[in-house]
Amino acid sequence: MVSRLRLFVLVLAIPIVGLVASGRIQAYYNSQLRSAARAEVPDLHFETLSHLTLDGICKTADPRLEGICADNRNLKLIYGGAVGAGGIGLMMILLIRLAGAAAQRNRRLLLVFFKPGFYLIAVLLVGLVLVNAAVAMATLYYTELVLFERVHPFIILAVGAGAFLGITAMITHLFSLVRKAEAKVIGKGVSREEAPSLWQKVEEIALRLGALRPDQIVVGLDPTFFVTEADVACLDGKRTGRTLSCSLPLCRILTVAEFSSIIGHELGHYHGEDAEYSRKFYPIYRGTVASLEALRQAGRRTFRGAALLPAIAVLSYFLECFATAERLIGRQRELAADQAGILVTDTKTVAAALVKVHAFSGVWERVTQAAVGVLKEKRMLVNASKTFAGAVRESSSPSALEGLSGKELSHPTDSHPPLSDRLQAMGLGLEDVAAPALDVYPAEAAITLFSDVEPLEEKMSDAYQELLIRELGIELNEEAPAEELPEQNPG
Repeated sequence: MVSRLRLFVLVLAIPIVGLVASGRIQAYYNSQLRSAARAEVPDLHFETLSHLTLDGICKTADPRLEGICADNRNLKLIYGGAVGAGGIGLMMILLIRLAGAAAQRNRRLLLVFFKPGFYLIAVLLVGLVLVNAAVAMATLYYTELVLFERVHPFIILAVGAGAFLGITAMITHLFSLVRKAEAKVIGKGVSREEAPSLWQKVEEIALRLGALRPDQIVVGLDPTFFVTEADVACLDGKRTGRTLSCSLPLCRILTVAEFSSIIGHELGHYHGEDAEYSRKFYPIYRGTVASLEALRQAGRRTFRGAALLPAIAVLSYFLECFATAERLIGRQRELAADQAGILVTDTKTVAAALVKVHAFSGVWERVTQAAVGVLKEKRMLVNASKTFAGAVRESSSPSALEGLSGKELSHPTDSHPPLSDRLQAMGLGLEDVAAPALDVYPAEAAITLFSDVEPLEEKMSDAYQELLIRELGIELNEEAPAEELPEQNPG
């Protein structure tokens, strides 16, 4: 969350300094002018003396006063630039606040305001940095001139160089921040020929809901389901268009009906008015949030990034204001998508699938830890998906459901309300679906929708462990090749 005090300091610090300094320096020059006039005309009337100012004498256009009048004009420009920059900064913050508040009341305004608003703020920020740089350099010049009667050019040039660096970094980075999210899946696409039962089931659900169908289906090891029009990076390349991602490990513990309810929920985001948000807003919103976070991290590490801190603070505030609207609308979208899942199956099936995924998707972390452990021993897991299912079965006791109420599911492009809110909207509690949620060895598991799935899981498991080897720098002994392990249940 952006500190309001920090935001105002970053936006208004230079304008306030310029405003105060230019006013004080102009007052100093006026004082010097009156002292000179008193020395030259000792009996000058007090009232006449008090009205003697640079503004006044510069109206005479006396060429002998050109130097001091040029300084006076410059000081007035500093004052005007500081007032303008401060006013635009405050107006920008106010507009961001009002736009975010309006988007909370009218969800269509998210589509209207977000992308154009982000670019508008970026343009205003570039302009403000230019004005602030000019104000800062001019203020420094006249302050040194008055206080020390000399100027240090290298200090002023350093300020200018910093401003140039900031503007260059802003132009380089800010206008490329608005981008689609990219989801990464440890998996590959499957065609209709490779998984006919899966495709048939998905298309039946889409037809029943009147929802847009996916252009491709990706199956992988990640413990999540989603449909997105963000780019999806897979083991067999990048997927564009509308992609449905299905989790093979979760399919081993879900029934076919539970799987159908989850697909109904995901395709529910591509039905009716919600389809426009799923296609046009959420991939861009999530991608921009991720881009700005990456830029924020760079700003903490490098001097070049530090020049972007004021812009990052303002744009973070922009995203924060729209995030409030997004969370409100996101909750409504998710609850509506749950109703799509109910339409495909029934209330208890949707609730049981939700609880099951909330309770056991975290087991994947244990599988990852187990894979790292055996890799360090020069061995490998044969099938990480089956290892996951085995670990879930060992964990499927009532204690696995404790503390789930406030838990939210992770998702590459959308946000989800807590499980308790979703169950409450269905009129159910955890206790109502505890038995089916703990049935993690179903007779008709969703994995049966895939034909000859184990070779595919094993290839993905190999690819996943190779990824771990590269990421963690694990060294394998080439003389003693990694031996495959039988299915293991990590403790």
